Amino acid sequence: MSITTTPTQVKPAQVVPGRADESHARRRLMPTQFSYYLLWIGAMVVIVGPLIPIAIASVWSTPLYEDGGSFTLDNYARLFADASWWRAVRNSLLFAIMTTAGAVVGGTTVAVLVTRTNLPFRRLIGALILIPVALPGLVLILGWSTFWAPFGYGSTWIEIHTPFSIPFDLYSLFGMALVCTSVTAPIVYFFIRGVLTSLDSSLEEAARSSGAKPIRALISVTVPLLRPALLNSAVLVFALALEVLGLGLILGSSAGIEVIGTYLYSNWVEKVPADQGLVSAGALTLLTVVTVLLLVRNKLAGDARRFTTIGGKPKSSMTLDLGKARWVWSAGLLVIFAFGLIAPVIAVLLSAFTTTLSPYINPMTVLTTDNFEQIFSNDLYVESIVNSLLIATVGAAVTTVVIAVLSLVAHRSDFRFRSSLQQGMLWPRAVPGIVTGMAFFWSFAILDPSGGLRATLWAMGLAFAVRNVALAYSAFYPALAAIGEDIERAARTSGATWWRASCGIVLRLARPAMAVSFVLLFVAMLNEYDPAVFLVTPDTPVMGLTMLQLSLTGVGGGVAAFGVIQMVLTFVVLGLGRLMFGVRTRV
Repeated sequence: MSITTTPTQVKPAQVVPGRADESHARRRLMPTQFSYYLLWIGAMVVIVGPLIPIAIASVWSTPLYEDGGSFTLDNYARLFADASWWRAVRNSLLFAIMTTAGAVVGGTTVAVLVTRTNLPFRRLIGALILIPVALPGLVLILGWSTFWAPFGYGSTWIEIHTPFSIPFDLYSLFGMALVCTSVTAPIVYFFIRGVLTSLDSSLEEAARSSGAKPIRALISVTVPLLRPALLNSAVLVFALALEVLGLGLILGSSAGIEVIGTYLYSNWVEKVPADQGLVSAGALTLLTVVTVLLLVRNKLAGDARRFTTIGGKPKSSMTLDLGKARWVWSAGLLVIFAFGLIAPVIAVLLSAFTTTLSPYINPMTVLTTDNFEQIFSNDLYVESIVNSLLIATVGAAVTTVVIAVLSLVAHRSDFRFRSSLQQGMLWPRAVPGIVTGMAFFWSFAILDPSGGLRATLWAMGLAFAVRNVALAYSAFYPALAAIGEDIERAARTSGATWWRASCGIVLRLARPAMAVSFVLLFVAMLNEYDPAVFLVTPDTPVMGLTMLQLSLTGVGGGVAAFGVIQMVLTFVVLGLGRLMFGVRTRV
């Protein structure tokens, strides 16, 4: 008997379009999510990770690069028992209070007058107050010291040719606060001006229609609405004033005034052997205080919605007529800027191009370029300029790309930890520069006890980059937020991966913002010096720290020439950025 079998026809499997798409999407999502985690881990390790060794060093009995050691609280005990520490804390608090008061009053006054009144020359005044934002900080400090010190050019000239004398001592806490006020007042101006330009003037008009005079309406209606911005900017200025280093070294040290920054500097750089455990404890204490202040600032910024006065497009702001007093206000502000900003810059220029800057000698008779020849004939000085340019160019380019990619993940992805990435990129703003330098010093010491890693420009550049991450992020994110997400969705619908849609479309549209970030980063990294205090080696001098060290040796003309070089490089880069990309200086 034969058995005949009929071949069974196998029907092709039916493919459900929806399930196939979901399976394909999951396969594409897995490597994308994995890349998110890699970027997040890398960012947290580089930004937050270096702070961990400081905490360990502050409770360890020996330097971390040495064998042995044990847990101890002796570093904190010695710190809090040191009378010099508490004297530095007291000086820093007084200095920060005076600086904050001056910056808030000055910045708010200029913002209100420029934005809300018919002040003559208000465009010029609005531009003058922003000069310190573009100038390297050390140049302005040097200018004040050259012109307004007790035996400075301006002080001596006034005493010789007038019956008056300068009513303040620059080498005092009050004098230091004046210099710091000129640097930080633009921060307050930015905050207040931004709020004033967005406020609806109908409330002021209502007060005017009820019989209130212009100034009364401004003070009783507008100023109370500025409270969140005032508190926000005041906390930020106070935190910045607590961590100053260069100002304390150049002006404070001459009068024996020690602040927290110079206390940490002297115990690390000038003390032999360096008391690294004590300095680590002090740095962590400073970091904690500044972090708490900036958390308070963030809370105040979050409460600003309670002061919203408009819901749609604001009406044009009302211009208050100051009457004849407007000329007095304008003249007063121009005189202040002439004495506080223009004169110090001119003093630096004169000091750089003369053999001797003295009111007894006509500067035109002692003109010279010897100071610049001294700079360019010294291998160390030339190397510091070249190193700074290399760090600024390469560091700014790499950091710009990294910030752009991290911003995409933080704001345009579904990554579960994207909010922590946003906070992580802003975190360096809360870390004082000297703490950043110390953090990377300990990190490199642990990774490479031989010191070879620290003695590279890559190490210095990494510290400078982390120090200025928040600046680049703040410049890039607004442009990213202005790009609609529909374009990405359309690309994804057409089959593009998230990375291809984000990098191929979004970053192309955000190239102008990336250019802005690059320029701002270049300028910031070119003039940076705080982290270099702990990282510099004979092979890695940088321009900012070299100029600071020259200032401490009292080499006047050479320091001024270095300052002019730094200033010219800064303005050239900012000018090119403004010309090519519309870059504007910002805080």
